[in-house]
Amino acid sequence: MGDVAVKTTGGWPGLRLLARLPAWFRFVLVALAVFVCGVIASRPAGATDTTPLSGDVAVAAEAVEVMAHPTGANPLVRFPLDFNQVTNRRPVVVRGVDGATRAIDPNGGCSGPAGDTEWDFGTGCKAHDLGYDLLRYAEQKGRPLGEEARKSLDARLAQDMHAQCDANPRGHAARCHATAQLYAAGLEFNSWRQRWGPPGHEPVLAWGFGSAVVVFLLLARLPGLPRRRRHDAEPEEPVDAPRPRATNDRYATFLRLSALALVVIGQSLITVLHWAGVSANWLWLLTWALQAVPVFYFAGGHANLTSWHAVQAEHGGYGRYLAARISWLLRPVLAFVLAWLVLPLPLELLDVDKSRVEMFGRLIAHPLWFLGLYLVAVAATPVMAWLHRHARLVTPVALVAAMIVVDLARIGFDWRTGGYLNLVLGALLLQQLGFYYADGSLQRVSRRVLAGLALAAVPALLALITFGGYPRTMMPLPGEGSSNLSPPTVCLLVLGLAQISLVLLLRPRVTAWLAGGHPWRVVEFARTTPMTVYLGYLTVLAAVIGVLGLLDSPAAFDWVATKPRWLAVLVLLLLPVLAVFHRFERNAALSPCRTRETHRTRLAVTLGAGYGVLGVLGFVVTGFAGEAGTLVVFKVDPLQNLIHLLLAWYLLHTAHAGTCHGRRPWLLTALACVPPLLVLEPTGAMVALHGATIAVALLAAVPKQNEQRADEHRQPRRALQHP
Repeated sequence: MGDVAVKTTGGWPGLRLLARLPAWFRFVLVALAVFVCGVIASRPAGATDTTPLSGDVAVAAEAVEVMAHPTGANPLVRFPLDFNQVTNRRPVVVRGVDGATRAIDPNGGCSGPAGDTEWDFGTGCKAHDLGYDLLRYAEQKGRPLGEEARKSLDARLAQDMHAQCDANPRGHAARCHATAQLYAAGLEFNSWRQRWGPPGHEPVLAWGFGSAVVVFLLLARLPGLPRRRRHDAEPEEPVDAPRPRATNDRYATFLRLSALALVVIGQSLITVLHWAGVSANWLWLLTWALQAVPVFYFAGGHANLTSWHAVQAEHGGYGRYLAARISWLLRPVLAFVLAWLVLPLPLELLDVDKSRVEMFGRLIAHPLWFLGLYLVAVAATPVMAWLHRHARLVTPVALVAAMIVVDLARIGFDWRTGGYLNLVLGALLLQQLGFYYADGSLQRVSRRVLAGLALAAVPALLALITFGGYPRTMMPLPGEGSSNLSPPTVCLLVLGLAQISLVLLLRPRVTAWLAGGHPWRVVEFARTTPMTVYLGYLTVLAAVIGVLGLLDSPAAFDWVATKPRWLAVLVLLLLPVLAVFHRFERNAALSPCRTRETHRTRLAVTLGAGYGVLGVLGFVVTGFAGEAGTLVVFKVDPLQNLIHLLLAWYLLHTAHAGTCHGRRPWLLTALACVPPLLVLEPTGAMVALHGATIAVALLAAVPKQNEQRADEHRQPRRALQHP
C-alpha cells in the first residue's frame, strides 16, 4: 500500500458531456449502445467444419439447392428419406406465382410484424421455413451446412416476395416492394447475427430482460451524473485522531506487480510460441521460470493483511474493508471487460472469423482466473487473519492437509469439483505465507535456510515428476494433457516455496534498488495505471501476432501472404482506447469508506464480492464473446457474466457511499437476478443462487431508512485516495 495522498476525482472520460444531456437522451444513448453491443456480442462462432459432405447431410445440401432454385420438378424427391421423422414436418407441394413447383411447410409463415401481409407472401415464407428445417436437419446429423446455404434461401425468399408484388400488387406496387425490401432486410440482419448458421431457438426474453438490467445498472452507477437531492447533502468529514498509516513496503508492491506481469507475459509467450510451431518438449521448461502465481498470492497476502489492519485501526469492520478493497480491484477489471466487449464490434462488422477473435480474446482473458481467485482471498482475509493470530502454525498445516485430502479424493473418485476447491485452498495457503511476511516472521529466517530450501526444490521437483507421475508443466500448455496448476498439485507448492525463498533472499538488494527514484516511479506508474499498462501490452502483442501471421496461418511467418488485416485493425482500435484508459486511471481516485457499518452494508459487500468472483471467473470460462459454459455447478454466458460484474460494482458502490440503506439498491439487485432465471434451461444451482438473492434483497428493501439518520451513512465530501 502506498502513501495516502489527497487527490481530486477526475471522473470517467466523456462523462461531463453525458451529464449535460437530458435524462431521457442519456437513457436512449445507453440503451442503444447496450442493444448494439448485445446484438453483435450474441453472434455465435459459426460452423468451422470443412470436411466434405457425405450421407444424409450431402442429400440435405442438394435439397437446399433445389429449394433455392426451384424448377417444375417435385423438390420433395430430393429430400433425405428420414427428413420427416427427424424434423417432425409434413411438407407439401404447391405451385408458385412463377410457375415453379415449391415444397412448403403448411404450418409455416412470415414472421414479420404484418405476417403474410395483404399481398400474400405466405407461399415464399412457408418454403423458406422448410429450407430452414433442412439446415436444422443437417445440424442434427452432426455436420452443419456452410453459410452459402442459408444465404441462398434468404435470397430466394426476397425474390419470391418481389415476384409476388409484380404478380399481384393490389394497386400499391411501390408499397408492396418497400414491404418486401423491409422483410428481406430484417431477414438478412437476423441471418447475419446468427452467422448464416442453422437457425435455433434463442432465449430472447432472457436477452431482452438482461440487456434492460445492464442499462439500469449502468445508469444507476454512472459516476459524475448529478443525482443529489436536497436532503442528500453530504456532511463534512469529521476530524478524527491521527490514523496510523500502513507500512509502505515497496518490495511487496514490486513483487505483486512483477509476478502479475510475469504470469501474463509468460502465458502469452507460451501460446504464441505454440502457434509458431515450437514443440512442447521445449516449452515445458519455460513454464518453470514463468510460473509466478505463488509469488503473486504471497505478495497479495501482505497487501490484504496490511489493508485489513488499517481498517481495524480506524475502527472499521468487514463491510468497510471489502467495500474499499474489492472496489479498488474490481473497478479496473470491469472497465477492461467493458472495453474488450466493445473492441471486437468493428471486427464483427468486417465479418472477421470469430474463432480467431475469440482465440485472441481467451488469451487476453487468461489473467482473470487468478484475479477472480484473488478476490476470494481478499474476501477471506478477515477470517484468515483471525486464524493467523490465534492458530498461526496450525492454519497453514491444515490447509496443506486439506489440499492433499482433496487431491486424493479428486483422483480416486474422479471428483472434478475437487480441482476447483484446491485452487481456492492453494490461494489461501500462499496468502497465509504472505501474512508471515507482513508481520515480520519470514524476515527472521536465516539466509542459509532460505538458500537451502531454494536449492532443494529442484531435485524434489525432478523426483516428483519422474517417480511420482506428476505433470512436467507448471502452467497450462497446448498439447499437454494436464499441468501442475489446474488443479494445483504438490509440485506447485514446492515451486512456490522455492520462489518465496528466492524473493526473500533478494529482498535487501531489490529494496535498495527500488529506493532510487526512477525504478520506483516505473513501479508506481504500473500500480496506479494497471489497465493502461495491460492495454499497452495487448497492443504490442496484437502487433507481433499480426506481423507473424500466427492466427491466420499457424507456423507460417509469411505475413505478406497471410495478410492478417483484422489484427492491424485491432491495433488501431487499441490505441485510442489506451489513451482513454490512461486518462481515466490518471485522474480517477477511489475514496476510502467512512460510513458506519450496518447489516445492509455487510450484506451489500458480501453479495458484491460473491457476484464479482462469479462474473470474473465466468468470463474465464466463456471468453468475452464465447458460448455458454459451466463454472463448477453454475451455467454461465457472457451476458450473465456482465450482469454479475455490474451488480457487484453497483452493490460495492452503494456500501462504499452509504446508499445501501434505501429501497432502490435492493430492488435493482432483485431485478438483476431475474435474467438468469429466464434462460431456456436454468440449472438448479443458478435458480437457487439467484432466487435466494432475490428473497434477501426484497427483505432488505422492506424497512425504510429514516431520512434523519441517512446522513451518517453517506460518504463525506472530502475524500482521500485509496492506495
